[in-house]
Amino acid sequence: MRVLAVMGSPRKLGNTYKATKLVEEQMHLMGDVEFEYVFLKDLNLGMCRGCRLCMDKGEQLCPLKDDRALLEQKMLAADGVIFASPTYVGNVSGLMKNFIDRLCYACHRPRFFRNALLLTTSGGGGGGFMLLAFGIAIESVGFKVVHKAGVVMHERPDWGTPLEREKLEAEKLKKTGEAARNFYLALKAGEPKPGVADMARFSLTRKAHLRDEPGSPDYRYWKEHGWYENDVFFYYGPKPGIIKKGLIGVTAAVFSLAAR
Repeated sequence: MRVLAVMGSPRKLGNTYKATKLVEEQMHLMGDVEFEYVFLKDLNLGMCRGCRLCMDKGEQLCPLKDDRALLEQKMLAADGVIFASPTYVGNVSGLMKNFIDRLCYACHRPRFFRNALLLTTSGGGGGGFMLLAFGIAIESVGFKVVHKAGVVMHERPDWGTPLEREKLEAEKLKKTGEAARNFYLALKAGEPKPGVADMARFSLTRKAHLRDEPGSPDYRYWKEHGWYENDVFFYYGPKPGIIKKGLIGVTAAVFSLAAR
């Protein structure tokens, strides 16, 4: 199994890398896994200009001719992707945020139908809200987030009492171990399985895209993939049964009301 780790820290071998390596080491103990690390700090990835060309005309017309397309191909070639970022001011790092912004076209034209693991590190807290926003962004481009882990890692070796340091180390190993196990099992299971909520969101998204101009990139993309057909309930996978169809309709109605 091929795993791509997208690293969003400006510190190449800092705490975020150390936490991700712990996940890798524990996954290697479970089976044959091949890891590749991509450090956003080392890529030629320009800042999104907000010109909307990728959204309105197609991502091939993005004026920034850099490593964005290369990174997209790496994600498509992987069986699963780890997105790792430190928590900065309650959110992802600037490197990771710009990376997400550069994929905005895929929010309308999803393509990364892979399992994903979200990993964040902090000196004490703030990872909860960060992981919530992080997960929404990553799933919007097609990924299925199967696990989220916030790991507290202190820089100073003399921090706290020996008992506090021992407790922190045990918690770090526990969280990275859970992340490794859940991610590994999801990869072994193969293609991510959409739930009722996933299918409800697909239904609402399809309704929105049906209002697109027929010549727009979004409309063409959905049409080419057959997602406008009445018997299609998700981007991939088997059709749901009668009961599940009813639950999808109810859930979609609840989501629609909540969004008003």
